[in-house]
Amino acid sequence: MNQHHIPDGLAHEVWQLYAGGHTTDEIMSRLIKREIPQEVADEVVKTVRAMRMKRKRSQGLVLAGIGSVVLVLAFLVAYILSKNGCDTAVALYGLTTIGIGLLFTGMVFYFG
Repeated sequence: MNQHHIPDGLAHEVWQLYAGGHTTDEIMSRLIKREIPQEVADEVVKTVRAMRMKRKRSQGLVLAGIGSVVLVLAFLVAYILSKNGCDTAVALYGLTTIGIGLLFTGMVFYFG
């Protein structure tokens, strides 16, 4: 079965239910109570889950990229500060911690 058999607005409704914190089982039971055929309900849930995963993966790539840039900046700032004889603690520990946090969060989002 393909997306052409999904009634208009049903995918958006399922997306909103997921955004509201409902589980897949709750959503399926709601769809079945509305007398939507099991095949259509399975297809729409599968389609919405794939769309959500794609969106989360793209967010993960962005976060990992930002984290990588912050890590490189932390290195450069710490290097420049050390050459000038200044304290490097904030750049070395603060920016590195932020960069690693963003990088790992992005990896978690990407790999799901």
